[in-house]
Amino acid sequence: MNSFKTILFAILVLLSGNTTFSQQIDQSVTNQTLSLSENTIASSYSQKENIENTSTYNMLTLGDTTLVQQNTVTYPPVKRDYTRLSYNTAMYVGATVIAFGVLYAMPESVTNWDKEAMKENGITYKWKQNVKAGPVWDNDDWVLNWVTHPYSGGVYYMTARSSGFNIFESFLYSAFMSTFFWEYGIEAFAEIPSKQDLIITPVLGSVVGEGFFYAKKSILRHDKKVLNSKVLGYTSLFLIDPFNTLLDSFGYKETTTQLNLAPIGFDKGADKAIWGLNFSMQF
Repeated sequence: MNSFKTILFAILVLLSGNTTFSQQIDQSVTNQTLSLSENTIASSYSQKENIENTSTYNMLTLGDTTLVQQNTVTYPPVKRDYTRLSYNTAMYVGATVIAFGVLYAMPESVTNWDKEAMKENGITYKWKQNVKAGPVWDNDDWVLNWVTHPYSGGVYYMTARSSGFNIFESFLYSAFMSTFFWEYGIEAFAEIPSKQDLIITPVLGSVVGEGFFYAKKSILRHDKKVLNSKVLGYTSLFLIDPFNTLLDSFGYKETTTQLNLAPIGFDKGADKAIWGLNFSMQF
């Protein structure tokens, strides 16, 4: 009997020990599982936080590394625009017809035009006669020779310069327009071509025109404003480059470009955002 009790007691102790041991193992596994889950969640939050921090940092970098100002008009054009130059030249023809009428209406003391001879022999006859006789040193008022002609040369120059042509090419255009279009063209219907005008208009006019060029760049860079006024800005643009300003106001090839850095993806292996150039153009 006593030996039976001893064996039974031993079996009960062994069973209770196994149960306690198994419970400890289950508890340990449960704790490890919970710990692993918590670590996984913590790792996920940490990874997400790193991504957000990376995105935040790179977004700040994006604002600091913009390569080109957004929504800006390209000036001067990156290449020669012969179509623009052709349109401007055609506009000159119409404008000079009006200018010829205005000059013809002015007193002879100002223009030195012999209107009686023009009426008597016809305009074509007078043009041939003046071309054969020229060029001569004229006696025009100093305002015409030293103000209006350099200004006209500057406008000729800007017509080509704002169409994408370089300094030398713009000078040649100014010389061509002032010589063949005006002195030996329109004005020769009324008077003999002038020696000083043939020199002053393209040479001094190109110097004035290059000043106009940098002035226009500055005005466009300041959102077409002068002294914080768009009225003064547009007026200045019209005075220094009238035909291109009119052409742009009609919407000729008005383009805006945008070039900047932007995130285009995310590299999970390197745990960082992938950046690239984003370029867009609107016509």
